[in-house]
Amino acid sequence: MLTEKVKANFVNRELKKNNLSSISKRKPFQPFNGVSSIAVNNFIVKIADQSLELKKAQALRYSVFFKEQKAKQSISKKILRLDYDKVDKFADHLIVIDRNRESIKNKIVGTYRLVRGNVASHFGGFYTSSEFDLTKILNSYKPNQILELGRSCVHKDYRNGTIMNLLWKAVAEYIKKYDIKILLGCASFQGTDVMEYANELSYLRHNFSLPDELSVKSLDRKIYNDYKKNNSDINDLKTFLKLPPLIKGYLRVGGKVSYDCFVDYEFNTIDLCMIVNTEKIDSRYKKKFLNKFV
Repeated sequence: MLTEKVKANFVNRELKKNNLSSISKRKPFQPFNGVSSIAVNNFIVKIADQSLELKKAQALRYSVFFKEQKAKQSISKKILRLDYDKVDKFADHLIVIDRNRESIKNKIVGTYRLVRGNVASHFGGFYTSSEFDLTKILNSYKPNQILELGRSCVHKDYRNGTIMNLLWKAVAEYIKKYDIKILLGCASFQGTDVMEYANELSYLRHNFSLPDELSVKSLDRKIYNDYKKNNSDINDLKTFLKLPPLIKGYLRVGGKVSYDCFVDYEFNTIDLCMIVNTEKIDSRYKKKFLNKFV
């Protein structure tokens, strides 16, 4: 009993210190109005609008990022078994619910965190800004034209593409509603050994780098010289197929990446900043996901 009280007191102090105790109580800065939930077969895609839904999304994130991918966790996260940070309290959280998950408390099987620029500007900026210098993007577009996508994850039993397709359909509705011009966020390789992905990173750098006027600089001060050289022996198709699914998805719709990466030792990932200009999304994907919204 005493141990439990000590743990509870510690967690309460930790949450208060990080200004997180009210995450699941606060309403978004601007509510997600006018966009309907999407129902497909046994799945429902919606914005989390209850504290319990947000906690279950954070629980899914915890299971993926900390249990599967071995991100480093604080004592409070380990006790709560939730992935949370200060951005959660002002973000919108897309969730996919499987109504057929009977006898399972958490029916949320996919989630995506959405942060609009005009919201982020009131609460300290984008999460991506902690890893990349977004100055050129922020100088080129109005805050309300920018949407950050982050904390994307899908339950391990549902990774056949269906859930991500549903999430992207909902993102498309969000883009239409708020007239978003630029999508940004971190897309990652698993691990922290940059040279393990030298071919993939070199391939991305030489084929999908952002143009100079929108270039994004990594705040990682370490120089990884060995993957800066263009390797003519790299097979484009084979290398593309080896990329993480999320990165491939962004590239297929027309995404571009930062020239340099950022090694996130806390999350055990190698991150690239991904930028998508919604006006230049490939026409096939406009039809599939975005219903020709531009």
